[in-house]
Amino acid sequence: MAAVVDDTESLTTEDVSRHVTTRGRVLVAVVIAGLAAVVVTGAMSMRGDNARDAHRQELVDGASAGALALVDIHVDAVDEDVAQLRALSTGEFAEELVGDQSGFVNAIRSASVNSDARIDAAALSSETATSGVVLIAASAEVANSAGETTSRTYRLRIGVEDVDGKILMSSVEFVP
Repeated sequence: MAAVVDDTESLTTEDVSRHVTTRGRVLVAVVIAGLAAVVVTGAMSMRGDNARDAHRQELVDGASAGALALVDIHVDAVDEDVAQLRALSTGEFAEELVGDQSGFVNAIRSASVNSDARIDAAALSSETATSGVVLIAASAEVANSAGETTSRTYRLRIGVEDVDGKILMSSVEFVP
């Protein structure tokens, strides 16, 4: 015969304590798992932000190096300066340099141009995973064969592309 359980029978203190302890452990485990998920998600987000910031800085640095090579030209080193400019360029812009090299070089030689330039400011305007557009403000002290020295400022919009892990100029536009 089966035993009849009385509904009015109360739980013992030991039963309640065991129930509360189990519930507390489950709650602590859930809280710890939630905190771990938040920490991992935050760390991964920061890692992605750092990689994106590094990529953006590479685009700006590549455009700055190219702009400096374009504006900092010296008659005594014109062949080396143009070779450096070509090495920092790609695409149609690089092809234009090769096609126009003799005219560009001849103009520098005939006017005995010496331009000491610096990059004053550079900022990323837009980007993709493999390219970007960088706005650059540069200035230079330009001397010529007449002995004249003038200060010049340049505002440039430079397109850059990642070519085999190297950031190269793909376009240059002088901005008024």
